[in-house]
Amino acid sequence: MFVRFRLVLLFVLAMSACGDASSTDAGPTATGDPPVSTTAGDPLGPTVAAETTEICPNTTHAAPTLLPVGEVQELPETSKNHVLCANYDHTPPASGDHFPVWQNCGIYNLPIQNQTAVHSLEHGAVWVAYQPDLDPGVVKAITDQLQSVEFVLMAPYPGLQNPIVLTAWTRQLAVDSWTDPAVQDFLNTYLGRYSPVAPEAGASCGQAVGSAPNEPNANYQEILQRVT
Repeated sequence: MFVRFRLVLLFVLAMSACGDASSTDAGPTATGDPPVSTTAGDPLGPTVAAETTEICPNTTHAAPTLLPVGEVQELPETSKNHVLCANYDHTPPASGDHFPVWQNCGIYNLPIQNQTAVHSLEHGAVWVAYQPDLDPGVVKAITDQLQSVEFVLMAPYPGLQNPIVLTAWTRQLAVDSWTDPAVQDFLNTYLGRYSPVAPEAGASCGQAVGSAPNEPNANYQEILQRVT
């Protein structure tokens, strides 16, 4: 399985420079992209320590802007190519080119990378981003509700202009309060395999990059080193 995954990433490298489009997803499949195992004994080796800095230092991302509260924004699908590094003109991004491996779903205490998170959105994940200084009691309430929910990414997002922003593929909702009824409506509509907008809804959201809660980039550098 790893050999197959490595060949896919090598093909990506051969077809594009960092940040340029390479190979597009083939669309929805029964199993989604090939999983990357992180179990003991895997050729990728042990997980690496968490890094919260930008994994693609030469990329440029637009700063988050203040979004309308309580209104689901329908955003255009910009692209969905597999690349090593991508630029985003809207953050948190709701679509676009993304790293060939997705972010493991879960509740993170540290920021996650745009490039891997977007790949998870393609699989039907809903990304719950919140201001790093959000009231700890509110963070705990959200965590308690989402802890056992599949296809959820939750993490602080530096620079976020709204207290909480939920993002699915091409859809985004900003709220001032987690108790806003629009939150549950958004989760009910766009979460997981039943998402009407995610290109690969229901594909894997695990066994890839990240280990919640404190290692958002676990395995990323290890994977990168083996294909470059």
